[in-house]
Amino acid sequence: MKDQLNKLDQLSRRQFVANTAKTALGVSILPLGAANKVQAAGGGKAEHCIFFYMAGGMTHMDTFDPKPNHENGGKTKGIKTGVAGIELAEFMPEMAKRFKDIAVVRSMTQKTGDHRGGSYWMHTSYQPRATIVHPSMGPWAQTLLGKKHETLPDSVTIGAGGNHPGAGFFGPALSPLPIGDPDKGVQNAAPYDGVDEKLFDKRLDLMNTFDEGFRRKFQTDEVSAYTQFYDETLKLMQSEDLETFDLSKEENYQEKTGRYGNSRVGKGAMLAKRLVSSGVRFVEVQSGGWDMHNDLWNAIQGTGGSLDKALGALIDDLKAEGLFEKTLICVGTEFGRTPKINVNGGRDHHPRVFSTMFAGGGINGGQVYGSSTKDGMAVEENPVEPRDFNATIAHAMGLDLNKVVYAPSGRPFLIAGHQRDPKTDEIVTEGHPIMPFFS
Repeated sequence: MKDQLNKLDQLSRRQFVANTAKTALGVSILPLGAANKVQAAGGGKAEHCIFFYMAGGMTHMDTFDPKPNHENGGKTKGIKTGVAGIELAEFMPEMAKRFKDIAVVRSMTQKTGDHRGGSYWMHTSYQPRATIVHPSMGPWAQTLLGKKHETLPDSVTIGAGGNHPGAGFFGPALSPLPIGDPDKGVQNAAPYDGVDEKLFDKRLDLMNTFDEGFRRKFQTDEVSAYTQFYDETLKLMQSEDLETFDLSKEENYQEKTGRYGNSRVGKGAMLAKRLVSSGVRFVEVQSGGWDMHNDLWNAIQGTGGSLDKALGALIDDLKAEGLFEKTLICVGTEFGRTPKINVNGGRDHHPRVFSTMFAGGGINGGQVYGSSTKDGMAVEENPVEPRDFNATIAHAMGLDLNKVVYAPSGRPFLIAGHQRDPKTDEIVTEGHPIMPFFS
């Protein structure tokens, strides 16, 4: 087996070790590694980021870019924001009330109308490739800034599912801790799901028995990294910080559930606030239901309304705790939906133009960047690509957009995409922050 391992390239070896470790150790890994500290760049104010990812393709014309005076607008009406000439869709009343706190992008554009590919672009700034997995933003932040909290993970995903790129080529040491259901917190960890301390210790002893021979036989960096995962995971499981993931411990839980909404995105937002309050740097809350090919105006009331309510409560609570200016909130999706309404009363996939949102973390609210055409079909001015969206996050967090990081294969990458300067042959960033949001 050792000969087989040594014959593999670096990426294949990493996958081999991952699969073998999972088989040999018999437990799921909670990856929490540390990264070398690098001086922050960009002067960002955001110490934390909460990224709301709306899976399925959020309709721009029924959220942040309504067209009530055009036939493509359908049944959706506009609602005033307090800023002359700017309306949001009627399903976003809480964001309209707090428009001075948010900044909207109405000129996002995407290269694909495929859900999986579009999501990958938005999360990584790169096109999907069969030979490599690129990191998402949380692991990039840990790589460039170092681990923020001694015990808690640096990044967490809530409801993200199995297609999330995670830490990509950075390896599992920097992977976000996955939380499937915000109400259930960390699964299979005491005191969750009836796993008491005695059973937990028994499982740990069994794991170490199997692990000892494997670590002795394969003395590689990858295996050492897995040992570090377990050490740091145990540190979390045996510390009081584990309660951070237990929503029932939140003060005034019932009252806050009413304000955030008893929905998956509402509970996700409440848990995200709890996590950043405790020191977690990057939290992604993923919520689906946006693939509205049918009966859009019944679906949007629940899906859009739940997001709107959750965002409003989150902004209020972050302000109350003095964390709003330290916490970047962003809302993204893989693409928009067709302005033209289909025969089933819905909208189909539309990557040519869509909308996103930013708030907190040094963002100057009360403004819109870019615009779509009157019919909502295309970008009219100031196009913004996924790499620019991520560059805006990076700038807000003080991450160096020009820091070159090499994958195990030896290929160079930047946090917001890269290209080679034809004059100097230097590797330079492709993504650029939306600077009017910071001026």
